[in-house]
Amino acid sequence: MEFKIPKSGKAVMVKIIKMTIMAQKDVLLSPKNWSRIATLWTRLQQSFRLMVGVPDYETYLEHMRNHHPDLIPMDVKAFFRHCVDARYPSAKGGMKKCPC
Repeated sequence: MEFKIPKSGKAVMVKIIKMTIMAQKDVLLSPKNWSRIATLWTRLQQSFRLMVGVPDYETYLEHMRNHHPDLIPMDVKAFFRHCVDARYPSAKGGMKKCPC
C-alpha cells in the first residue's frame, strides 16, 4: 500500500525537512548521532503510517513476542487483512457500503 502526497504537500514537507537539517546540520551530520537519526526516521515513518490508518506490523510482532510467546503471530498479509476488517467491518463480505 502506497500513500501518495499531493505535489504541494511534497513541497511543504521538503521545505520543512530542509529547514530542519540546515538549522541543526552540525548535530544531524555528526556520525555519533546516526543511530539516533535512524531511530527518529523509523518512528516518524511509523507515526505517519498510523495517521493514515496503516498499522505497524513490527510493533505487532514485538507485542506478540513479549505478551503472547506461546501463540504464532499472523503473517503480514493476514495481519493487514485483519486490520482492514477491524477498521471497516462492512468490508468482510465485500464493500456493501462506503467505509467513510
